[in-house]
Amino acid sequence: MSINADFLALSERLDAALPRADVAGLYLPDPVPDETFRDEFGFVLLADGSVGPFYVSMGGLLAELWRRHPDPAAARAPRSALLAGFDGTDLATRALAVGAFNALSQSLMRRAGYRPPGRGAGGEGDALAPGDTVGMVGYFCPVVDRLVAAGMTVLVLEHAPQRVPGRAAVRVTTEPRDLAACRQVICTASVLINDTLDELLAAAAGAAAFQLIGPTGSGLPDALFARGVAAVGGIDFGDADDLLACLARREPWGKAGRKYEITPAAYPGVEALLARLN
Repeated sequence: MSINADFLALSERLDAALPRADVAGLYLPDPVPDETFRDEFGFVLLADGSVGPFYVSMGGLLAELWRRHPDPAAARAPRSALLAGFDGTDLATRALAVGAFNALSQSLMRRAGYRPPGRGAGGEGDALAPGDTVGMVGYFCPVVDRLVAAGMTVLVLEHAPQRVPGRAAVRVTTEPRDLAACRQVICTASVLINDTLDELLAAAAGAAAFQLIGPTGSGLPDALFARGVAAVGGIDFGDADDLLACLARREPWGKAGRKYEITPAAYPGVEALLARLN
């Protein structure tokens, strides 16, 4: 079964179990002619205050979302309508499905009283030693800085190599198979949008650990853990109004949320979370 099918099945369970709180708006960043050097996120907002981030800087995605939703703040829809985007190949509808899934997941975690451990509890440098090669799908400058400072080599898989600045101890490749030689792989959760996760997991089968990080990975991790992902990093927003205020002021919005990292050992599973609702 594909990862999209797993997400769709899980989404349907959450949609049936949680109180009705439909889509109360979208946030889309301003479009620009060239997304190559920009990493931006949209947000699905539910009526209960839950927020679901999703990556938009790829393949004309942002422009297409604006075409379909010219007044994103006024977007209203049953959440099931967005979640259905997992059952297809259209990039824009899958992006919104990921955002809706993330928002619904945050709603469940909040209602069930589950607070994931803070980011760094099982950090990217665990079980690594100087001289090890760490694979990176997407370029995370702060993480690269920490790894290089600790004596590791970083191999960045990037289909637009010009995004990666030249520096010592950092190599760039466009071939997923090169990840197999890495001790550990840190992967941007944006692969959930372009549906390349299964391909990358197969390519990195020789790595000791595969981590998925970034705001797009803010959904329930059951399907990811079932595929051997070792840790999932995401973000939760306790107050959607704080986030929207940051966005309106064009300020960095990360301060409006709390970054976290979930490992299989620190996660009770969706069944346990659903049971807590009763």
